[in-house]
Amino acid sequence: MGRTVGGAILLVTVYAALVASCDSGAEPRYRRRDPGALVVAQATGPLKLDPVRVTDNESIEIGALLFEGLVRWKPGTTDVAPGLATRWEVSSDGRRWRFFLRPGVQFHDGTDFDAEAVVFSFQRLLDPKHPNVLGDDGRYWRSLLKSIIKVTAIDPTIVDIEVSQPYAPLLGNLAMFAIVSPTAVRRWGEAFRDHPAGTGPFGLETWIKGEHLIVRRFDRYWGKAALLERIVFRVVVDARQRLVELESGSVDLATSILPDEQAYVELHPDLLLHHTAGNDVSYLAFNMAKRTFSDVRARRAAAHAINKEPIVKLAYQGRAIAADGPLPPSQWAYHRPKQRYGFDPARARQLVEEAVKDGAFDRNAIYKLYAMSTPRPYLAQPERVARFIQAALDQVGIRTELIMQPYPEHRASLERGEHDLALFGWIGDTGDPDNFLFVLFHSDNSYGAAQNLAFYREPAVDKLLIDAQAASDEGARTRLYRQVQVKIAEDLPWVPIAHSEYVVAGRTEIKNVVLSPLGHPIYAAIYRRPPGPQ
Repeated sequence: MGRTVGGAILLVTVYAALVASCDSGAEPRYRRRDPGALVVAQATGPLKLDPVRVTDNESIEIGALLFEGLVRWKPGTTDVAPGLATRWEVSSDGRRWRFFLRPGVQFHDGTDFDAEAVVFSFQRLLDPKHPNVLGDDGRYWRSLLKSIIKVTAIDPTIVDIEVSQPYAPLLGNLAMFAIVSPTAVRRWGEAFRDHPAGTGPFGLETWIKGEHLIVRRFDRYWGKAALLERIVFRVVVDARQRLVELESGSVDLATSILPDEQAYVELHPDLLLHHTAGNDVSYLAFNMAKRTFSDVRARRAAAHAINKEPIVKLAYQGRAIAADGPLPPSQWAYHRPKQRYGFDPARARQLVEEAVKDGAFDRNAIYKLYAMSTPRPYLAQPERVARFIQAALDQVGIRTELIMQPYPEHRASLERGEHDLALFGWIGDTGDPDNFLFVLFHSDNSYGAAQNLAFYREPAVDKLLIDAQAASDEGARTRLYRQVQVKIAEDLPWVPIAHSEYVVAGRTEIKNVVLSPLGHPIYAAIYRRPPGPQ
């Protein structure tokens, strides 16, 4: 267990004031004693609080409160707006970006934000000789920013970023790239992931891993002050318990509410359901590094075996749409390929027979189907979906052993390539198709801390993706991304399952709950309605 700030007395005092509830029938005490506090129940907690080391939803959600980038999203959108940079310029050849930094900004540790801090934040990721260089767990961000060849502080308020070629997704990526305190990183080293210091509207107060985390409003924040004084993120693993605590008032917001219980929330006079279309996809990946599903007929058989409509209706309670490809329809390069795999068990069995006859598939083998036990925004009932898929595959002659694990263990197993098949998903960090297609299908991302969990390596797709990054306009990029989606549909490294709707349940007195495209409440704008007549 780790604790980043405060001793036992502080922990007991703060936690009791924030999350204790009184006797049945009375209002929870933390709401009377600390009206500036918000308590959030989550299915699982963050893994690390160094944003360039993580890709899990909870770590990113809390990291967004602690850290900021040169640019940021306009609330509730993926439209880019000024952040730690007030403005920027791009050279005529698209290879130099100049950012003009916001003056008077401080990190949580009291040190000043300046151009050197920006340079430091990039160098620890990109420079292998940097004294605080990140290892494999920085691989995701290194792949997104690999076109950067130099970051230079022109003066304390101006930074130049040079890229090897025009790189269209750069600005959107920078909205998610955290600028960190060099002083804090040098002090803590690897332990900075537990002792974060950014410039965000909240700073870390207490973290007991696996139990709860508390952030406190940063009073020296450069922008508009958050309306809440504190936010408590509690880990409540059981979904029904999250709903019970929400109804009783011991928590204010609850994530990962079971689809079966969402109608109850909507009918409850004291509760509200907040939702938005998700920028995500859930999928069934084949491990193409193994021979087990190396024949495309076996992969296509699995695709034809899965009926997505009952999954959407039963596992998502209609709060999703069946997926035809990796991109959600809200993405500007979305394309629906002609090559699709509708529910057709007879065709699936035929394809299995053909592959078996040619010695390309073993019908007697039992294949390892990995799935997470932890609910995710893109998959609220993973075990239910996994068992549905297992039964569907069995009916066409593909036998599997279901291996359920909590999210961290599941993710680690998939990165190691232990699976034959795996149920997983992705939430786009930006509004750019590159954040789906390059991240999930380029061969560079099939090594180390892999995001390409099908281990799909296709040179033609790699080239199209790199060309799309360097294309000069959205029309040209769209044409390239359509070719990518057509090729992916033909090769079928994974079966797209659904694009979900993000849902967060809350108390009616919690106001201005707006969800970002990542499904995170924009906490800095939330406030509590005072008790009494309004």
